[in-house]
Amino acid sequence: MIRQTVAAIPGEVCNGSQTAVRHFVLVSLPHSPPREAATVAGGMSATPGKVVAAALAMIVAQLAFRAWAVSGAWYRFDDANFMSKLMSDGLSADLIFHGFAGHLMPGAFALTAYNFGLDPYQWAYPAIELMVLQALADLGALVFLCSAFGRRPGILPPLALFLFSSISLPAFLSWGPGITQLPFLAAIFWGGWAHLNYLRTRRFGWALLTMLITLSAIAFGEKAMLLFWPYAVLALGWFATGDILTRMRTIVVRYLPGVLLYGVVSIGSAAAYLVLGAGSSKASGSSGADGFAQVTQRFLFDSWAPGAVGGPLRWTWLEGNSSGWAEPGAVVSVLAVAVLALLTYEVGRTRSRALRAWWLVGGILVIDIGLIAGIRAGGVGPDIALSFRYLTDTIAVTAMALALATLSLRGAVETLAPTRTSPFLDAPRKVAIATAVVAGLGLFSSYSYAEGWHDDDNTRRYVDTVRGDLAGVDEPLPMADGPVPSWMIWGASHPYNQVSRVLRPLSEKMTFPQVSTDHLYMVDDEGHIRPAAVDPDRRSVGAVDPTPNLDQCALRVRQTPLSVSLDGGVDGAGWWIRVAYVAGDAGRMRVTAGDHSYDVDVEPGFRSLYVRTGEGRFDTVGFQSLTPGSRPCVGGVEVGKAAPFGDPISTSGGTG
Repeated sequence: MIRQTVAAIPGEVCNGSQTAVRHFVLVSLPHSPPREAATVAGGMSATPGKVVAAALAMIVAQLAFRAWAVSGAWYRFDDANFMSKLMSDGLSADLIFHGFAGHLMPGAFALTAYNFGLDPYQWAYPAIELMVLQALADLGALVFLCSAFGRRPGILPPLALFLFSSISLPAFLSWGPGITQLPFLAAIFWGGWAHLNYLRTRRFGWALLTMLITLSAIAFGEKAMLLFWPYAVLALGWFATGDILTRMRTIVVRYLPGVLLYGVVSIGSAAAYLVLGAGSSKASGSSGADGFAQVTQRFLFDSWAPGAVGGPLRWTWLEGNSSGWAEPGAVVSVLAVAVLALLTYEVGRTRSRALRAWWLVGGILVIDIGLIAGIRAGGVGPDIALSFRYLTDTIAVTAMALALATLSLRGAVETLAPTRTSPFLDAPRKVAIATAVVAGLGLFSSYSYAEGWHDDDNTRRYVDTVRGDLAGVDEPLPMADGPVPSWMIWGASHPYNQVSRVLRPLSEKMTFPQVSTDHLYMVDDEGHIRPAAVDPDRRSVGAVDPTPNLDQCALRVRQTPLSVSLDGGVDGAGWWIRVAYVAGDAGRMRVTAGDHSYDVDVEPGFRSLYVRTGEGRFDTVGFQSLTPGSRPCVGGVEVGKAAPFGDPISTSGGTG
């Protein structure tokens, strides 16, 4: 059966070849009726071949647009988390089996690690992979529609909705969301295609293929476990009759081997995630009842509804956000809801058993709203529902539901039937115009988002600036570590938001020492490398000489420990101590701050010593000479955070 299934892949199915089409019909649609020529606006014949050709033309157009969009993109925000985690820890068993930030996605991490192994800053590899996944999802949509409803003009509107809506674009343009969600999108259609064939034929091979597709998607992101919702809705809504309990009994009895297989995979996947991946979550908390209502309002009326009819038309870009947020405005939101309500009314008025298709998309909407309200909105606020990256899966099930609500499902036990003539649904010209309008608006929304995404590419500019400043560096620079800008990685990701981790591929040009003499540099918020100074929170008190000399020294370091008091206590790790000293000869000296001691080299002349502290609290700094005869003189001590000063090294003429 698996061999037959592979033979039905759409490389043969939808290429216009009569032999391939006949083979597809025989293998996948054993109960389909004879082909009939349809008509489109103007009375022109729309043969199955022309329908497939039109569908392929739309797919090519969409892929061409998305190729342009992704070519101007780059790693961003969550992608930087991916980069930092993998470049810091490598592709470890812990990462594969326990996930990161609440996500269990071994396939995504494995592919990301492969790309980084080739070149961590080369965008071409992920861009090509995202395009391949998008093409796989597009072809899956066509195959599902061909298999479910036949090669007829009615499949083109739902296909156009899926292809040209802006809902799936934000995830596509960003590697982290894209590599987890595009496999899910593809699996909705490919899994739905295999599942339909199982429901029609009851051949267990189709059930096995469905679960293989499902598990492949789950390997890239645990959210793909939601695939079991459309599987259940298709089975209960179209392959059984009676009330809900009767339908459930019918499905269990008729498809018992498949029910057992689906049950083992779904329960096993959920259990694996709860045991292995859920513990890595850093969820921001629930938003409460009021927050849930606000998330629902924004999700349905400002995001999904406008996106489903070509919106939102406008986007807002806020500093610190990882993506643009929908900003449709009240007029667009009201019009979008009105259009969907009128379509629902017309479908229900003229088609029997049609509105059950809304269960397909309704269930996914409810789950997505619950996930956002329960996990994300608590820390960010309900406006997070305006980010389309959390809606990606909704456009696939929306397109599928539109097809099921307007077309008869082939091979189904129970399907819709026209009850009266519809002045819209039964008017090909009107449907074609409406489809073109929605697709055009969707393209406009997608274009405006892509333009904003390209313009807001701060992460790429940051990394390019760092690389540019390091281009003329011959020896590794001693760097003060610290967080990258919050718009790049949130502070909650510590320690993976540290410069030393995010920029690890540049480690040949940078070191992050605990101790450095005279020279210390850091990366500023724009990516420039500049000299670093200690911005003091605490200073030494007592006999302090800002210009120490070896003849008259108030704070001479000998082999007997010397303690220098500060004007206040310091608590925590990551502080920098700057010690001004003068020495006649080279030697070694021990510097102590709290419970931590640091053995450092003493160099002749007037020097500045920089020491980064560990965890703990201290209000004195201790000194002890470790070299007999070496007695450096301490002029003063400052404790604080490193701060950039002076010009970038690329414009100041060097690092010396």
